[in-house]
Amino acid sequence: MLRHLLATTAIVAAISTAAVAGETAAMKDGGQAGASDDTGVYEFELHTLAPDTTTGILATNMVGKPVVTSRNAEGEEIGDINDVVFGRDGSVHAVIVGVGGFLGIGEKEVALDFARLNFVAGEDKRLIVVSDVSRQELEAATAYERPDYIPYWMTTEGAREQMDKVTENARSTYETVRKEAIDPARQQLDETMSTGWTEEKTEVDAASVSTDELIDSTVYTNQDTNIGEVAEVLIGKDGKAQAVVIDVGGFLGFNAKPVAVAFNSLKMFETENGDLLVTAPFTKEQLENAQTYEPATYKANPDAVLLKG
Repeated sequence: MLRHLLATTAIVAAISTAAVAGETAAMKDGGQAGASDDTGVYEFELHTLAPDTTTGILATNMVGKPVVTSRNAEGEEIGDINDVVFGRDGSVHAVIVGVGGFLGIGEKEVALDFARLNFVAGEDKRLIVVSDVSRQELEAATAYERPDYIPYWMTTEGAREQMDKVTENARSTYETVRKEAIDPARQQLDETMSTGWTEEKTEVDAASVSTDELIDSTVYTNQDTNIGEVAEVLIGKDGKAQAVVIDVGGFLGFNAKPVAVAFNSLKMFETENGDLLVTAPFTKEQLENAQTYEPATYKANPDAVLLKG
């Protein structure tokens, strides 16, 4: 069926784009992708090779976070953390803070002693990075010069820029897929649904149609309007088909509304090409306004859910 072919294309595109964007968000946020606020860092518990657990903060989670003079509303943002400097003993000696500039352009980097930082509890388990250093003190400080033998792309800040590029590429890929695949698919589906069927047809005995043939078959009104596709065949206690569930509306199967229709209200035809054609004596409006099919409700009282012709 056309809808399922197009749905596969859309799903692959969506998953590919979402996966790239999701991985990028996770890398940028130090494993806290999806957090409601990106201005704080997170402390977590982890197991190392030592017998006892420890707590810590990811360096990647600190990069890009602002340093403020106070947790209060009057606190001033003095810059963003661009990198973290560790000693051989594993202790953090300093953070590299970008001061001034606009969007990283024209800013000066300053090495700020880690001892000048405090982590103050914020909302949602976030920690706000606070320092007693003033903007004036940072602006007057000697600029940090990155060693020539350390390529910029190997730095945390360089990695962040690369991740930003990945995010932008993912966004661009999505736009391309939407314009070149999803939008044309939507248009093609709309055109297919609006034209109905035009071939010659011969009515067939519904009892001769198998469940496999019915699943995914398109259902039309008597006026040739496409109203959905058969998603499920409901079997009664006698082992015979009692009803079908038609997915009404939606796009490519998403957000479609399932509606249970009595099996004996359907008519089935074979087209000149050998395709199965199913019709139902209901308007599209009747199906859209019908009760949504829910297995538990149907099992308890089928007559309260079924549309009957």
